Amino acid sequence: MVVLLLPVVAAILICNSIGPKSESLRHTPINLLYQTEYDALDSLRTYSFVLLGEPKHTARCERYEAQVMPHGRVLLYVLRDSTRLMPHAGDTLIAYTSIHRPSSIGKFDYYTYLRRQGIVGTAYVNLRYAKCNVCHSYKPSLQRKLHDRLVASGIVGDELAITSALTLGYKADLESTLRQRFQASGAAHVLAVSGLHTGIIYFILSALLTLCGRVKPRYENQLGRCVVSGIIIVVMWCYAWITGMTPSVVRAVLMLTLFEVAHMFYRQAFSVNTIAAAAVLILLVRPLNLWNVSFQLSFAATIAIVVMAKDLESLINKRELNRHWSGKIVSWILGIIIVSLAAQLGTLPISMYTFGQVSNYFLLTNILVLPLASLLVPCGLVTIALGGTSAGRLIGEITYWLAHLMSKAVGWVESLPGSVTNVRCSISMVILLYISIIMAWLAMHKSLWWLCGVVASLFMFCVMFTFV
Repeated sequence: MVVLLLPVVAAILICNSIGPKSESLRHTPINLLYQTEYDALDSLRTYSFVLLGEPKHTARCERYEAQVMPHGRVLLYVLRDSTRLMPHAGDTLIAYTSIHRPSSIGKFDYYTYLRRQGIVGTAYVNLRYAKCNVCHSYKPSLQRKLHDRLVASGIVGDELAITSALTLGYKADLESTLRQRFQASGAAHVLAVSGLHTGIIYFILSALLTLCGRVKPRYENQLGRCVVSGIIIVVMWCYAWITGMTPSVVRAVLMLTLFEVAHMFYRQAFSVNTIAAAAVLILLVRPLNLWNVSFQLSFAATIAIVVMAKDLESLINKRELNRHWSGKIVSWILGIIIVSLAAQLGTLPISMYTFGQVSNYFLLTNILVLPLASLLVPCGLVTIALGGTSAGRLIGEITYWLAHLMSKAVGWVESLPGSVTNVRCSISMVILLYISIIMAWLAMHKSLWWLCGVVASLFMFCVMFTFV
């Protein structure tokens, strides 16, 4: 089954490299998904922009996602002005400007990336615009309202940005320096609501509904199983909706849904088939997610954990370690290392190709950050529920210090010498890395002769790396 994943991985990576690079490719079927020819592009006109969401801060501007008819969605940059109230979500801006194709950032084709997200282009608006609220009134999103409850509990600064990102998926407060700090230390996955965060909430719900395992209605009768599983599924999808339905959280919640449905009928739940079913269902609804880096990394990490984690755990004698409390701590730390290592192996080729760098201390970062995240997510949710009450401020103080410790831990790892290695990686090199990983797995389960393929693939990778 693992061998069958190779064509899928290759297809994703090849599709990721396809783009409108020349006139001859413009009308090929794959490019019809993100057709780029619009008469209004790069021409000055009067546009009516309807702001769709909360702004994101840049150095001099506020960046909005806006709808402009009949062209579609654009990224609108509005110059920040301290003497004037900035527009909100739902406002309509009338401005004389142009919609541009954004230029590439180094080797990164930014325009193709935006088109795959359904965004036509970018537009810039200075102080000369008219604001109209006739048809659209500002209503703060639920995500924004819950974020304000964190503010009311006394959480501020980078700690507020970290807490809101981990619990709500709200990233408007994340500064570029903070993002870079997490990325360089190998903890960027913590800021994106994914399987880690949904898993924490899932285990909390399961513990509450089964009284910490003392009552297990799902195994006693079918009605009890259906009720418990139904509550978990509804709550998890509500959480996914609050966090913005990003590919990573949709993948995690969809897998948990399939997991619960399988438990209702006493079927095997957590397997590669479950992951494949989740991927197919997501792509049926959102086909362009195939080119989404978050989608690729999320599924690559999950497949690697499911396939490789058990093999790595078999190298450890857990029964011997669990006899003493000190051994249990060692076993717990080794579990974090195993899961982190499996996820890193699965996502390393895509990360090298997309971001051009590797975090060298990712294992140390996960040992420090994952326990803090496991405490921070439930504390943050309790803080949101209690708001600005006395109890909310008390839990908010605990949440603040957990986020502060996480920020310091990430900053310390980033400051270590050689924390990041910059790499240059082509699509062919990515495929070679995945071939070597799959052959290494086959060598563990089938025959050691597969190690010859691993050596050959890595040798070809090193030769290509030298000449890229």
